[in-house]
Amino acid sequence: MPLPRLGLIPAGGLDLAEVLAFKNSEAISVHLVFPVGSPREANNLRGLLAILRPLQGSLVDRVWIAFGGQRLGGLSKLAREYPGLTIFTARDHLPPDQEDIPLGKGAAMRALLYHLVVHEGLSHPRAVVEFLDADIRPPYFSTRWIVDPVGALLRFHRLEAVKVVYHRPRGGRLSTMLRPLLALCPHPGVQSLQRLIYLLSGEMAGTLRFWTSLPFKSGYGVEILTLLSFALDHLGLHPGSPDLDHLVQVHVGQMDHHHAPLTSTAKRRGLDQMAGHVFHTLMEVLLRERILFWGDSLGESPTLNIPLPVTPERGNPDWLEVPIGDQSLPPLKSLLEVQQRLTPKKSVQSFSA
Repeated sequence: MPLPRLGLIPAGGLDLAEVLAFKNSEAISVHLVFPVGSPREANNLRGLLAILRPLQGSLVDRVWIAFGGQRLGGLSKLAREYPGLTIFTARDHLPPDQEDIPLGKGAAMRALLYHLVVHEGLSHPRAVVEFLDADIRPPYFSTRWIVDPVGALLRFHRLEAVKVVYHRPRGGRLSTMLRPLLALCPHPGVQSLQRLIYLLSGEMAGTLRFWTSLPFKSGYGVEILTLLSFALDHLGLHPGSPDLDHLVQVHVGQMDHHHAPLTSTAKRRGLDQMAGHVFHTLMEVLLRERILFWGDSLGESPTLNIPLPVTPERGNPDWLEVPIGDQSLPPLKSLLEVQQRLTPKKSVQSFSA
């Protein structure tokens, strides 16, 4: 019996030995990727990697840090401490169409996927890549975050992506704000996204077929664009079948992470900027699909004005002005060098067929 669209799999529902048997029978490789923008995540990552160690070399073939920052700092030690971990410095290995694109979270993810296909030879359409946020607090993390989503992809061949979901003991502020906006959208696919227990989780496992079919945003808009791509059938994963039929969720219980400040400062990005990127992407896609109508264009990069707190050095309020329009990037399978590596050697069929 096939899983329903956005169906829920409880953590612990799949046996590791069975998952390994599925993996070995098809010779499918599994890659875990932590997108990281700052070396301040090094200590937290150390705890997560220790928990993952039992899976390395069995279920997990490679673990990657997709680093989008400039200086590795304490991250450089991790590769020496954890065999099987590779630090991928995105700015040194950009796809040709990303050379002038800001290197945010989505851009680093896409650069790593490009590297896997073009330089590491990953080509099996059911090869699995799972992205995990690096700021998950280790007490909430376990190997089930990998065993169950990866296992679901290996067990159910019609699945192309599995979203890890959870409940937040201190709430998910941005996901909470996003849910009523989706409820107001007059489109059944977009409204159905409300069935996801947690909307903007950064943890998702997917097949190579899925990841190379996905359009990207350069920054924090990547998660909402992923959901909208499913809801609006922009992926074309299986002709004649809605994309949402190939996405389910795995519930891992509770989760908490290191919270961003609510309001940005000149030195640190806050939730307000992240929300700006998410809402801009949402409105941009809905306008383009003519689901939402607006008097004027959003513009390429709207400016968010944030009042800065008054300090003893600055008696009068000041303003932080930041652009919130992420850059759009096409699916990787649109690039010729990716197409050449994904096309089966003994067939003229295209990868997306």
